[in-house]
Amino acid sequence: MESAIGEILVVPFFGQGHVLPLTELCKKLFSLNFKTTFILSSDISFSISSSLVHHPLVNVTDVDAPIPPPPRPEIKFDPQPIMMHYKQMRQGVESILTSYYKNNNNNNVTKNNKLKIVCAIVDIMILPYFGDVFTKFHVPIVAFSPFSAASLAMDYAAWKADVEFIKPGETRFLPDLPDEMAMDYGDIVRRYYNSSEEPLIGTKKKSFPTQPGDEPVWVQEVKVTSAILVNTYDVLEHTFLEYLAKQTRLPIYGIGLLPEKIWSLTSTKSLIHDKEIRTINNSSQKSNYSEDEVLNWLNTKSPNSVIYISFGSELLPTLQEHEEISKALEELSSQNFIWVISKNQDYYPNDLENKVGNRGLVIHGWAPQLLILSHPSTGGCLFHCGWNSTMEAIGQKVPLLAWPIRGDNFYNAKSIVCHLKIGYMVSSIRENIGLKKVKKDEIIQGIKRLMEDKQVHDIVEELSDKLRNANFPVGSIANLQDFKDFIMQAK
Repeated sequence: MESAIGEILVVPFFGQGHVLPLTELCKKLFSLNFKTTFILSSDISFSISSSLVHHPLVNVTDVDAPIPPPPRPEIKFDPQPIMMHYKQMRQGVESILTSYYKNNNNNNVTKNNKLKIVCAIVDIMILPYFGDVFTKFHVPIVAFSPFSAASLAMDYAAWKADVEFIKPGETRFLPDLPDEMAMDYGDIVRRYYNSSEEPLIGTKKKSFPTQPGDEPVWVQEVKVTSAILVNTYDVLEHTFLEYLAKQTRLPIYGIGLLPEKIWSLTSTKSLIHDKEIRTINNSSQKSNYSEDEVLNWLNTKSPNSVIYISFGSELLPTLQEHEEISKALEELSSQNFIWVISKNQDYYPNDLENKVGNRGLVIHGWAPQLLILSHPSTGGCLFHCGWNSTMEAIGQKVPLLAWPIRGDNFYNAKSIVCHLKIGYMVSSIRENIGLKKVKKDEIIQGIKRLMEDKQVHDIVEELSDKLRNANFPVGSIANLQDFKDFIMQAK
């Protein structure tokens, strides 16, 4: 093994959709001969794989910063727990940097012949709370976005185009973005996350998550960064990556971070077993079905006959909407399904499995998502439009039924439906989605439309092949090499 050429600090937001891609990035960085210090809350550091923890070029560092409980859509959001978490993480990061630079050495050289810190890669979501800490110690900052390039670009373009003033019946095109991404009234009607308040249309402010037309929080923060890394692939989002580079005047690198083994197994049409790809700890793997039981059930179903329904663990429909999903699945008398209900949602469908018999699995807790998506029986996915899950589904040629819940979900959904054309919205009445009032009949119509449309299946299959051929392994590795060259020249 070659000696390390420098050290990079990596600071993620604590959500799974943020930690997983940055875990993959740490692996890429040590393959480029960087030592990496991965700074995590002690609440989640145990979930990092032992192979990464014990790698000689990786230092997983705990910070005593308890993670707040996941938000619930029916309960008004209390910002205090998460602000306390940020404060404690910030103190931990500052303590780590102080130990590197005991005398505030401005030359970026640590004592005791330690490596130079080349940069800190900071999740764009928490950049407002950490940027000045790294600036204080003269550590160059690189922003990392686990979000799609489309969601960042749409956030920015919507702000510049004053979309909050859109009236019913009006369409507003966004300069320098594809015409199909034009916004109308249905795009801006959203309930504030975890709030009983009605959306405020026609106002201008800063908000989080950013409401359409508001200034994105990250716009000012990235001005102190050297570059932006985006967890995406050029073949999926070239237009949006170019737009971001133009608007921010920063180097933008699409470094798609799906594990390489996913692509190698996909190319051989092999099933993907989650435990072979990611570390799965016992506490997070609690489920009423084992992976083998799920596989055995899938093996009894015909190709493309199963709709997979999962909203992850953090962004969830309301309890009332869970009941609407249950009614829809019961009424779809010939539709096979797997429905994953998060351990963070206190909902149990009333005797649904007994009513539907062997055509449905209701999984409470953890589910082997990669296995399900890679199985030939799976023909569609109803989900919240998280970006990691979007890329996983595209990689496995699974079309998507979009039910966005919050923030970037909405712009991902618009890209899925209007730009990539690999799926549909769960409801044709988009104001219902934004206001969290999706009903049984809309769910039924959405599932039928997705599962029966051969054209959308053909489009996602073609895109998946294009993605694999263009980007594995060349695309992301080349962009990471370009980033390495850039950051070493800039240090």
